[in-house]
Amino acid sequence: MTAMEVVRAVEKAGGSLAVRGSHIKYSIPKSAVWLIPELREKREDIIGLLERRTPPPPMPPGIRLVRWAPQKPPVVLQELSVVIDVEKFISATLAQVSARLDGKDYLAGNWPLRGLIERLEQVGVVIELEHQVTDQLEER
Repeated sequence: MTAMEVVRAVEKAGGSLAVRGSHIKYSIPKSAVWLIPELREKREDIIGLLERRTPPPPMPPGIRLVRWAPQKPPVVLQELSVVIDVEKFISATLAQVSARLDGKDYLAGNWPLRGLIERLEQVGVVIELEHQVTDQLEER
């Protein structure tokens, strides 16, 4: 496996990786412990990959990040929509999600919540609403 394949396999299994000095800190479900020897074997390459990653922006209140895998630009969202600055797009769209959750539809560009979530998914970011936010939306 390449270093990138190891990282993706860990994340796909629900695990997480972080660099702490010259070590890799990991959290891996029992079903994926077979990846630990791969982590050790590819340690230097994996550390390099993880250090080059950009951390995700803070999530709006009531949002939990499920997956963070921004794609390389340009990303085609829909017909005639191309994202050339993925990080800026993600931040702006998260701000629109927050505005939508606050009932400020005009600040969300009048996008429906599902549409905003789908736009994020198209650039590699998966989020879900926490139960308390879902309950608040149902009360409106």
